[in-house]
Amino acid sequence: MAKEMMNTKEVADYLNINEKLVYKLIKEKKIPGTKVTGKWTFPKRLIDAWITESAQETLGLKNNIRELKNHIVIMGSNDFTIELLSHELSKRSPEYTLSFSNVGSIEGLIALSRGSSHIAGCHLFDPDTGQYNLPYVLRYLPGTKTAVINLVYRDLGLMVRSGNSLDIHGLKDLTRPGIKIINRQEGSGTRVLLDFELKELEIDTESLDGYEKEVNTHMEVAMAVLSGGADVGLGIFSAARMVGLEFIHLTKERYDLVIPKTNLFAKPITFLLDVIRSPGFKESINHMGGYDTRDTGKIMAEF
Repeated sequence: MAKEMMNTKEVADYLNINEKLVYKLIKEKKIPGTKVTGKWTFPKRLIDAWITESAQETLGLKNNIRELKNHIVIMGSNDFTIELLSHELSKRSPEYTLSFSNVGSIEGLIALSRGSSHIAGCHLFDPDTGQYNLPYVLRYLPGTKTAVINLVYRDLGLMVRSGNSLDIHGLKDLTRPGIKIINRQEGSGTRVLLDFELKELEIDTESLDGYEKEVNTHMEVAMAVLSGGADVGLGIFSAARMVGLEFIHLTKERYDLVIPKTNLFAKPITFLLDVIRSPGFKESINHMGGYDTRDTGKIMAEF
């Protein structure tokens, strides 16, 4: 979780951009920050407001689509492939930049509906239809013409410390005495799925030690388990692999990008989609493990 006051490196990580670009934005007076004892400091609240303002200035809703600027804002669910996409985009075309805010899948769709971002990233399972994302797009973006484009399928499961000394094999084990969990924030796709599965198993969330302890990213879940702050957490395989945790597979979920059609053919977005559909980008994703790129870049639905 980002701190309330961030230094240059932390704000670069938060925005998924190179630290040198942060200094460039400071020089051009385009990013809110102040010098304290000779070092730049950035209030998270003002950075979030700047992201929203930047998106609103460049969205097709305010400007003609031909005038869409070169900075793309994605808000939604946390995933390593978004970070990879940001680096790949800048590497292939330095004129384009991408920033991402980990606000969760539902908040990502809400932000898109308010004109606060260009793209929403989501992986929301709908128990009524058995579908991912599409029912939520209709619910949160009624009347908005959108394209839903697949980014990846990814393995989701329980992360436990190496050796699995507590013998955890499924969600029912989370109710055992002495098992501490770490949870994701409300509105995230991971939390939506967890709550659905717990309801199906008739598990009362109040019986889970740590259910109220929330973090915003898969890596924060992994680090909580690795450090002993929790015994188990729900997250993606690539996060478990990165820090050497054991992974108990539960499901494969679909992560999509939701793009308003008013922005779909803007040059920065078309270039972004070209990167997503490139063999090199897909190969880089597959190297991380736990991902399936069979539909990466494919339009899954249009509304």
